[in-house]
Amino acid sequence: MQERPAFPIAMLLGLCLAESTVTFETSMIYAAIPTLIRTFGDPFLAGQLVAVHPLIAAATAPVVGRFGDMRGRKSMIVILLAAALAGSLLSALSHNFALVMLGRALQGLSVTVLPLSIGLLRETMSRDRLRMSIGLLTTAQGVGSALGLVLGGAIVDHFNWQFLFLASGVLVLISLIACWRYLPATKPAEKGAPIDWIEGLLPIPGIVAVMLAIGMIKQYGVFSPQVMATSAAGLVVMWIWGRRTLAARDPFINLRLFAVRDFAISNAATLLLAMGTMQIVYIASTYVQSPRWTGVGLGLTAMAAGLAKLPSHGVTVTAGPLASWLALRIGHRKTFVMSCLIAALGWVYALTLPDSLVKIMLLLCVTSYGTTMVVTATANVIVDVVPERRTSEAIGTMAVIRSIGLALGAQFIAISLSSFTVLSPDGGAHFPSADSYRITMGWIAATSFAAMFVAMFLKGGRRDVTAEANVLAD
Repeated sequence: MQERPAFPIAMLLGLCLAESTVTFETSMIYAAIPTLIRTFGDPFLAGQLVAVHPLIAAATAPVVGRFGDMRGRKSMIVILLAAALAGSLLSALSHNFALVMLGRALQGLSVTVLPLSIGLLRETMSRDRLRMSIGLLTTAQGVGSALGLVLGGAIVDHFNWQFLFLASGVLVLISLIACWRYLPATKPAEKGAPIDWIEGLLPIPGIVAVMLAIGMIKQYGVFSPQVMATSAAGLVVMWIWGRRTLAARDPFINLRLFAVRDFAISNAATLLLAMGTMQIVYIASTYVQSPRWTGVGLGLTAMAAGLAKLPSHGVTVTAGPLASWLALRIGHRKTFVMSCLIAALGWVYALTLPDSLVKIMLLLCVTSYGTTMVVTATANVIVDVVPERRTSEAIGTMAVIRSIGLALGAQFIAISLSSFTVLSPDGGAHFPSADSYRITMGWIAATSFAAMFVAMFLKGGRRDVTAEANVLAD
């Protein structure tokens, strides 16, 4: 049996620090978008610095998760954080857009720390501690997101945008040292297992092609030759990869896990939520910084916008642990449905377009609480239904689904916010109108209700269903 780490609290704190750092890197870019537009002269280029993060995460998460299961999770976590550190320094020291883009892509690799962290917790902690630890990891993500918005806003308001990447580099370095020092060197789950590099790397060009096609829709149109050809190429690559994976005796990524009902359902709900309520930072930052003369929003600075989100992060400290506690008491289905409903009701209220800071803070508290609960609920479902040796791989697959949903949702929001615009007084820019925001809020509410409906098909009991997934392990 695997030995428990000598200092489990230190291990958990190290993982929480790493998760906070990863979400800091994710959210900090929102505060800098106006500055990046002025720096590189094109909002499309600034948008690529946002999109590349989930794009890289989607392309590499299953590969990294499986490799962590096979070769040891601690070593992979340290390697990913080292790559993120290199990316932060590259972006901080570069003025060339291509180099900044490359640095941002390297930062995106760190998103896959989450599935490895959950796999490490499952490997080293008792079942009773596991659920609460997953909840704490989810809460740590919220803390990092808040720090990225507030500190990122302060840096953008008072310093050069490159200091934003220096700040993330410092946090990554601290996390790297903590993980290297305190994470236990656990035994690989599949030591000596062969690695099919073709099967492992083939999803990367496929996912990248599909995501690029989505990014080109606004510029060229849905049915343009560029979009159709790129998306077709990506889908063909993914089809070839799927056939190869299903035919493999020991697949790099076990697609047969989708035969487990709760695994498939939870991932379907995750896709919907990522396309909607998980876009909360994007839409909230845009909304509160919208100039007053547009007739909507508050016209806040970048730092003030981050501070407006801060109370919701404080409230959601209890959301992750609560979701884990409820799963033990009332089961996964009711917990999942309740979490989706909380988020959906918040977005229904958002349709009124709140015009005061207090109302917006209330809205953010409700939607953030439901969103944090559902992220924890999803992870708990997957941990319960997959074989232990496939944990990081399964959570990595969930991360891919979520990243794809985030990319799709971000694209839809960009289109919906530009559907009805108001011209600035100087005639130099177009800003979203009230109708654009109503369309966007309605979309997010609809996806939240849709996810709630899907979650109703989860098994409602609290029994251990791991045996069901064990059939797929051989």
